[in-house]
Amino acid sequence: MFKYLFFIFIILLSGCQSIIIDEKTNEPIEENKGAYYLDDGPQKNVPNNLDEIPDAVPKDEPLYERASRPYEALGEKYYPMQELKPFKEEGYASWYGKKYHGNKTSIGEIYDMYQMTGAHKTLPLPCYVKVTNLKNKRSVIIRVNDRGPFLRERIIDLSYAAAHKLDIIEKGSELVEIEVISPKFSKELQNIMLQAGVFSVNDNAKNLQSKIELLKLNLVEEITIVNKNNNFHVWLGPFDDLSQAEEVKSIIDIQLNLNSIIIN
Repeated sequence: MFKYLFFIFIILLSGCQSIIIDEKTNEPIEENKGAYYLDDGPQKNVPNNLDEIPDAVPKDEPLYERASRPYEALGEKYYPMQELKPFKEEGYASWYGKKYHGNKTSIGEIYDMYQMTGAHKTLPLPCYVKVTNLKNKRSVIIRVNDRGPFLRERIIDLSYAAAHKLDIIEKGSELVEIEVISPKFSKELQNIMLQAGVFSVNDNAKNLQSKIELLKLNLVEEITIVNKNNNFHVWLGPFDDLSQAEEVKSIIDIQLNLNSIIIN
């Protein structure tokens, strides 16, 4: 009797998915990624301008303190990130629609299925995420203001509008990459430079600049000489991230016997 009731519960939870129950664990085994929950889905009258809805625009916002507390859902314990920092993840995205439309999110805002928003289990709230459909390479930027999803393999729940723009409404879920986006990160990235050397004579700085150019380093956008108080600094960059700067540092230090330093 218990297994029968559990089977009914899983069907209601998982909508159009095909479900098999593992007899040893009583856990659902997913055969496909489904469409949407049985009692959810699109509204009867869907706006015809969904493609015109603009992406969310990342901006600095204070984090909602209560959303950073550990919590439990469906028997699992989750520990949200305590600060905003660079983050990437691959997994399946799903979407939620009319069932939650008009309800409060985890930070007390009203969920609007026609706005570019979403839910994540552990990212700090609110934050902004670039979501890329790895099948068709479409990307959107959403504002994450809710918790979920809690089915296995799902890493993010998208609003109906975001799922539409990624072309995953019909299928219900798709393999995606998510990346946290923040103006704070952009400012930090612009300042990652590599100082190859400092000289009191400009000709010596130019000589080093020429030697580095001969290495033809793909990761180096520009090699510049900066005059600071009659000292000539040879700078490489800016770099997209610290790992790129470290890679170039290793190459030029070995090839040219330097002791370069990373400036952030």
